[in-house]
Amino acid sequence: MVISFRGLPPHDLGTAETGSAQAIGEFVEVTMNTLDSWHSPPGNLVRVQMSPAVARELADRLTAAAVEAESNIRD
Repeated sequence: MVISFRGLPPHDLGTAETGSAQAIGEFVEVTMNTLDSWHSPPGNLVRVQMSPAVARELADRLTAAAVEAESNIRD
């Protein structure tokens, strides 16, 4: 899965403040609400649908990244 955001600068959607996932038919939908300085509240709603296999791989990678980020906080 490759997602490329191509919009006006800045090209960063901001930090996700909330996130959720749910089954939508045969897909998994991940929804994140991001806050940034160039959109007024409530920010951006980012919604991505993917196959269950991609969702499992993403979950594994997110878990590994979270463990690494938490270890960086302790250092």
